[in-house]
Amino acid sequence: TKVAMVLTDRQRSDLHAGIHEYLLSRSSGSDDAFAQAAAALAEADPKACERNASAASKGGPVLEKKWTAVPRLQRKIMEMERTAAQNAKIYAHRGGGGDGAGKGGASGSRRMIPRPPAVHTLKGHMGVV
Repeated sequence: TKVAMVLTDRQRSDLHAGIHEYLLSRSSGSDDAFAQAAAALAEADPKACERNASAASKGGPVLEKKWTAVPRLQRKIMEMERTAAQNAKIYAHRGGGGDGAGKGGASGSRRMIPRPPAVHTLKGHMGVV
């Protein structure tokens, strides 16, 4: 079975440019396999490779930056999920139930806030309320 790619034209062009840049950085000469692969890619997608040559002066290796960004973002996601799980556990422990509709609902959250004793007590009134 063939899996369809879901990249936009711009993403595909960026991917080709990054691969071309990587192949050129790995090649040691014109007869090298990396150089031959880069030449074949430049022949297959000349626009991306031309753009890659002009964009190479801007920053570092694009493909390597994107490749290292994935694990960094995955670590960040796992850390945030762990924090959310801890917060849900703390909230459930306090009696909130986790989804806000647990025992007491909104009144359950009111009970968690300590209140000072009343200073004055209203016994009645004389005027119109």
